[in-house]
Amino acid sequence: MKFLIFEMKTVCYNSYLYFGDSIGYALAKFGHEVEYFKVDEDRLEDLENFVGQKYDALIDFNSDLSKLFMDDDTYFLDHIEAPFFDVILDHPLYHHDSLKQKIKNFNVVCLDSRHKDYILKYYPHIKSVSVTPMTGELAFGHDSIDWDSFENRPYDIIFSGTYTDPVRIETAINKMPEIIVENVYQLIDMMTADSKLSIEDAVDILSQNEFYDYINSDKPLHTQSFYLADTYIRCINRKKLVQALDKTSHNFHIFGALWEELDLKNATLHREIPFNLTFTVFAKSKISVNIMPNFKAGSHDRVFSGQLNGAVSLTDSTTLLRSEYKDLENILFYDLNNIDAVTEKVDAALSDETGLKKIAQAGYEIASKNHTWTNIAKVILQELSN
Repeated sequence: MKFLIFEMKTVCYNSYLYFGDSIGYALAKFGHEVEYFKVDEDRLEDLENFVGQKYDALIDFNSDLSKLFMDDDTYFLDHIEAPFFDVILDHPLYHHDSLKQKIKNFNVVCLDSRHKDYILKYYPHIKSVSVTPMTGELAFGHDSIDWDSFENRPYDIIFSGTYTDPVRIETAINKMPEIIVENVYQLIDMMTADSKLSIEDAVDILSQNEFYDYINSDKPLHTQSFYLADTYIRCINRKKLVQALDKTSHNFHIFGALWEELDLKNATLHREIPFNLTFTVFAKSKISVNIMPNFKAGSHDRVFSGQLNGAVSLTDSTTLLRSEYKDLENILFYDLNNIDAVTEKVDAALSDETGLKKIAQAGYEIASKNHTWTNIAKVILQELSN
């Protein structure tokens, strides 16, 4: 088969570029032909060269291509003979303007089965929705994990990611129309009180109030307008988690931007690094920390990237992770409703490095079996065979 992979965005520490290259490499290993359009190498005008071409599939990440029109107001993607796969790396609410476009052969890959349900419910023109988390790989220069030197890893605990002060989100919320401000804070209150609630769960509850029946007129549109409620919860949970980890009696390293804005007493701050270099950091860590971006049934790639480099993943749980992993056996789970307890949990785990290494080894085995780029390529190939 012949694939065309678009790498249109250089955001998020170049993670999109890494994901595109990795899926392409996995497909090529299966014997398929892979072409790339890379925004940092190719000219946007050259997209016209694909008009009239034929492929077995087009792949992009958090794509805007579905919103691209020709001069005659027809969709650009409809002029390429191929199914289009948009790999959605966030909640679908952030991509409403793309997902609502009715291109002829629109398919989605998402990271969470709840996201799949949302897309199928509100975007019935989309032909298929597959679910698979993204992943990582063994750090460059490593052929295998040296388990004998696990105890000598220099970083006890690491977290990679950007800090956004929740006050900034509050400022943005307060600039919205009054009814939206009111609804967003109500959604925040609901999701704060019950961490199991997703943003769509909270919107469903809110829309049952007769005063907010307007939401039901176009629920995906209005859910999109409430995006700052989801963003705020993500930011406040990340802040609370890092503050709890800052209280541990072990060394804690953060790689990412803007953490100097948070008053941390013990954490060692490092500058942000390109996505593919995070694997080198994971390979030097005993515990790799993840916090879900409000996923309830999927996973962030940090979980598996850490495990594939021999670190124990510390994360809030989801239905996917609970179906594959068990706390204290092959992973460490914490509860969003009791984030402060993570301090004691991490200190206890690091006080028994022999036991911690066993957790790391067991987690590595599961990630190596279930969460590789080969697994992800198989999901796409399976969808094409249906």
